[in-house]
Amino acid sequence: MSVTIIGKLPDPFKKDDGSRMTPDEWYANRDKLFEKICEIEYGGMPPRPEVVKVMRLTAPKTDGGPNIYQITAGSKERQLSFLLDVTVKMGPIDGSVKYPLLLTGDGCYQNCESDTINAAVSMGFGVARFNRLVLASDDKSLGRVGGLYDIYPENKRFTAISAWAWGYMTVMDALKYIPQIDAENVGITGHSRGGKTVMLTAAADTRIKFVCPNNSGCHGAVSYRLKEVGYGAHGKTEELSDMLVAFPHWMGPDLKEYEHCEEKLPYDMHFFGALTAPRYYIQCEGMQDYWINPKGAWMNFKGVKEAYRYLGCEDNCAAWFRPGKHRHKLPDFVEFLSFMAAKMQGEKTAEHLKINPYPELDIDIDW
Repeated sequence: MSVTIIGKLPDPFKKDDGSRMTPDEWYANRDKLFEKICEIEYGGMPPRPEVVKVMRLTAPKTDGGPNIYQITAGSKERQLSFLLDVTVKMGPIDGSVKYPLLLTGDGCYQNCESDTINAAVSMGFGVARFNRLVLASDDKSLGRVGGLYDIYPENKRFTAISAWAWGYMTVMDALKYIPQIDAENVGITGHSRGGKTVMLTAAADTRIKFVCPNNSGCHGAVSYRLKEVGYGAHGKTEELSDMLVAFPHWMGPDLKEYEHCEEKLPYDMHFFGALTAPRYYIQCEGMQDYWINPKGAWMNFKGVKEAYRYLGCEDNCAAWFRPGKHRHKLPDFVEFLSFMAAKMQGEKTAEHLKINPYPELDIDIDW
């Protein structure tokens, strides 16, 4: 096994003239930075909807079962609809009791199922799920058609991941019509490509208080600048060139110019994590998830952690590097829920979320 680091993590706070932003300057300029790097990485974002309508499709269920809502959103001329199922504890759903929310767009996976929902509800959370594939397909052969591409036909640069992030943001818009949810305490999570999506979403939408990218891999919470060969089924870790071939519909059109020269990127993925500050960030990884590049994930987290430290909110970010492979199951959700609960109660980050899983790995951050 051989690790290669092809350059230092760039400084998110460095100005064009070489000087460094103060924290106040960072927050004043974060939106411009987000737009710049989002355009390269994800082809930008779809427009925010001019229309958002919410209709409950079930009779008001107070027995702890899911209430199903239809969200219709888009431009004034064209809209699409998708379903959101919301489960809270048995009792009223009229807003007399409000629940912090675990939200996932991975309704297309069998991940957030009854065991996770029951655990979350027992911990005092609501759970909401939607199927992000309604917003953009995950079949590269279909190209940029259907879903949001039909709603915004003039914009073909944004990617499937951008469209899926639009879905999370539109759910945030819709929560004002769902009174049993505490919209001030929403945590979003997703697995693999869903993890890439929530990382982008949290950087784009400051209303989201907690984020947990789970096993998100390349183009997610993993540094482009660390590569490893000599292990795993593929004999190496996934990198940009692999993504451009396998998943072009996820990739911003401008990323092609950085293929095989990722060290020339003016950012790395820790910038997106830094854009979540001072809100709460927890990165979950499997240490035997070799293709996903767990050491590159640790390098990314080191950059996020340093950015949070500089901004004075270091305890608001955490990482859970567990034994195991590519998965998103009950223990992963409970780790995120426990992190959310602790932060809502004003507690410090748990010690096991501060452990360095790769003490032998020398990552030089000199900013």
